[in-house]
Amino acid sequence: MSFDQERVAYTAAGEGREKDMPGVGWRSRRRGAVIGGAVALALVGGGALYATTGGWLDDRSLASACDGLLETSELKGLLGTDRLRGEGTAPAHCRVIDLDDGRSSLRAQIFRGDTSEMLLGTMSRADQHDGGGLVIPAGTGHPVVLGAQPGTASGFVPCGKGEGGPVTVLMRAMPKKGGESLVEPEGRARLARVVSGTLDRAAERWGCEKPGKAKGKITEIPEDTSGVLRQAGEATGTCAGIDSASYETSADDAAPIEDCQLADPSGARLFRLSAYYGPYVKAARQETLRRKEFRTDVGGGGGVWWTTADCPQGDVLYTVETVWDGKRNTFRPPSPKLQKDALKTFAERSAARHGCSAPEPLPTKDGPSRS
Repeated sequence: MSFDQERVAYTAAGEGREKDMPGVGWRSRRRGAVIGGAVALALVGGGALYATTGGWLDDRSLASACDGLLETSELKGLLGTDRLRGEGTAPAHCRVIDLDDGRSSLRAQIFRGDTSEMLLGTMSRADQHDGGGLVIPAGTGHPVVLGAQPGTASGFVPCGKGEGGPVTVLMRAMPKKGGESLVEPEGRARLARVVSGTLDRAAERWGCEKPGKAKGKITEIPEDTSGVLRQAGEATGTCAGIDSASYETSADDAAPIEDCQLADPSGARLFRLSAYYGPYVKAARQETLRRKEFRTDVGGGGGVWWTTADCPQGDVLYTVETVWDGKRNTFRPPSPKLQKDALKTFAERSAARHGCSAPEPLPTKDGPSRS
């Protein structure tokens, strides 16, 4: 049989091939079965691996979430789940969800320049006239604060190189029930690290100075003392130097928002002092009840006063205002001397910590309240 005739017999029918070449067909079928079984086993094994670990698709979606700017190394521990998937590549609107039951998630928003998003509202800080909680600094020189609403946090870094303005990160985490609590120290520290790490990535991407670079990684968050009443002369944090009973947080030279609440000796909250740096100045002028009053450099009257200063980080706004008395359904009565003296001390100390100029002097003649 010629080569061509043998090839025709080989390709025409398997049985003809096996008859002309005894033993070869059986060995070929055996090799094919072994190879096919190995391939099938690999596919089944790979499917099992994908099902148990989330697979490479989950990892790829996390890596590309928020255009690759999201710090993802601590998200599983933060949200209390082993399977996560990223959704949305646009930095301004992206999230991570739990694939097991969908009960935990993290929403992230990363901005360059001005934003119309509710920076304060997301952290339950827009209604500061209601008293309520204070933001807590991440500490150790990181420009990050944890919001009054557990699981919320934000931070910013100025960006002097190129155009576009500061980089701002806003996050809201909802962990799985029974997972790590975001009111506990480790959960709060983990959230702060996710925000800080995301700021680092965004700063590097857009050519900005990395925040907190010289201070190292966040290992713990300062103790939440916002519910501890300090009598006059006892404050050592954001309310230090003010002659009044107060509620305060620790003071940090990089905190983009600072809060202090003045109270009477029994603990009833009377006035709120706040400092807003960078993009949070615009947020205070857009989201808060007294937003329209804060749009000039300095002013006040009728229970509300404010001033500004020049800072390396950009704009800064310092305010003091009466808080709402829910029992009487009205604002607390103003105390001009106490409020203005407190604002002067609060603003000067905050400005000095942040390397700003002296705040603008408060007006000697007060205008009427428009709240």
